[in-house]
Amino acid sequence: MINNKKFMSICWPEVLRKYGTVIGTIIMFTVFSLLVESFCTTKNLFMLLRQMSMLTIIACGFTFVMAAGGFDMSIGNVTGLVSMVFTIVLVGTSNFWLSFLVALTIGLFVGLINATLVAYINLPDFIGTFAVGSIAYGIKMLLTKGNPIFITKPPAIFTFIGRGYINIIPFPVIIMIAFVMITIFILHKTKLGRRIYAIGGNPVASVYAGINIKKNRMITFLLSGLSVSIAAVIMTSRLNSGQPLAGEEFLLDVIATVFLGTTMFGEGEANAAGSFVGAFMISMLNNALTMLNIPYYFQYITKGSVVITAVMLAVLMGQKLRVQF
Repeated sequence: MINNKKFMSICWPEVLRKYGTVIGTIIMFTVFSLLVESFCTTKNLFMLLRQMSMLTIIACGFTFVMAAGGFDMSIGNVTGLVSMVFTIVLVGTSNFWLSFLVALTIGLFVGLINATLVAYINLPDFIGTFAVGSIAYGIKMLLTKGNPIFITKPPAIFTFIGRGYINIIPFPVIIMIAFVMITIFILHKTKLGRRIYAIGGNPVASVYAGINIKKNRMITFLLSGLSVSIAAVIMTSRLNSGQPLAGEEFLLDVIATVFLGTTMFGEGEANAAGSFVGAFMISMLNNALTMLNIPYYFQYITKGSVVITAVMLAVLMGQKLRVQF
């Protein structure tokens, strides 16, 4: 039997403050399982995990930026640009590793540009990265004239990256888990992670502590660019083509994902575990609403409402969201 005295002694506001997002995710999962018969099946759950893999990978990079108090508005269009250039090189050379290297280079180069504008020239994050995203959009349209590029003879390793399995586990899910674990390790177990959180928490104090803010913020944007490149390659493999408009939807989803993650554990700061739960919640919403034949525009309304609700609850519960613009 439940010990009522012990049950009542629990500090429920504190529990909700720390684990409200997780509890909300469990409730949503239960509701969708009751509403949609095929939702809680092994096949659909693996599909859900595979669908959220790209979102989670990009969110891991975004988590580094946001933990340092920054923001990256370029991720959606840069994902599309990397995908298109990767496809062009792959179709032209049939060399996956060369194409993969080019994709990584572009992501890192864009991250370097963002870091230079924001950390060294001191442009506001929102304006600087938004402008870079706009340029990326223009370049990918210039390269393709807005037309998709199909891969007729994909290399085996290219197909495996986005559509392969190890036993019954989709390979993108394995990459996603690796990204989450690496992000957790860096942010919580290394000097770099402690410096990133220090910068996001109090930049002025970080300067007096001898932390090189510009250098460390540059690293966060480079990690964001790297994660975008990996996700773009997986996305291209899944689509077996380069689609000019693919990747744009990641911007809203990643922002929603990482903001939801900040409401976890009562910290009010970006963290990889929270971003993973946030990605699961957003992907679950997309998956379930699609299965319920809900129009796509309602999905945007729902995701926006979820983020507003989560952040409002976080503020009401006394959390301080460490985000600067």
